[in-house]
Amino acid sequence: MKTLHFAMLSAIFLSAAPVLAGPLNEWRVSCGADSGAITKRARTWTFRTSYNHCSGGIFKQRAEIATKHIRPSHKGAYLFDSYVAMTTGSTEKFDIFQIHDGRMGCSPPLKLTVVRSGQIELTSDIKTGPGESCIRGKLSQSRTKGQIRRDGAEQHLQVLVDFDGTGAFDTTVWLDGVAQISGRYEPSNEPEAFQPAKYYFKHGVYSQNIFDYVLTSRGMKVTRVRVGG
Repeated sequence: MKTLHFAMLSAIFLSAAPVLAGPLNEWRVSCGADSGAITKRARTWTFRTSYNHCSGGIFKQRAEIATKHIRPSHKGAYLFDSYVAMTTGSTEKFDIFQIHDGRMGCSPPLKLTVVRSGQIELTSDIKTGPGESCIRGKLSQSRTKGQIRRDGAEQHLQVLVDFDGTGAFDTTVWLDGVAQISGRYEPSNEPEAFQPAKYYFKHGVYSQNIFDYVLTSRGMKVTRVRVGG
């Protein structure tokens, strides 16, 4: 499979009648959350500070939703699309989107991590044992030029994920219509590495430390697309 390049958005064509992505567009609250921390009104999700109700890991704050899962052997391209607005006085790092495989501990195959500057980096670990036994890594050595603002301004976030049917996938991220960063995930063939049995999307705010914030995600959807020139 060709690695997806920054100009690829212009070569994405929705089918004649755009198709919502089945299980990858069916969302539920992930692991529970504090009362009132996750709400939905019409097509807008709102996330607020919550203690982490999931077991395992070292992150203390989580208000996330998750999709149903697909198999790693699934093949197809999917576009996550939402208008997000973050309001906080903190510069705490947080994850805003993930592709997870159900592992306990270590970063999943993909995290969009918003660093203190507001730039996004693509984080991915290889899990080699229990707990935080992992090889830390990134899908790209660069960070985005664009930034996730923290003043409540709404921004258009798009994440294209193209699964190749072998458990690997390419991803490209756009912010306000401008291509920002791309990378490719390939599962490890090492015998001690965690082998995924499923993939699913997560969205919201996940952070190692607790901080006050409000994140809104308006019109969020995942659509199956086709890519090509």
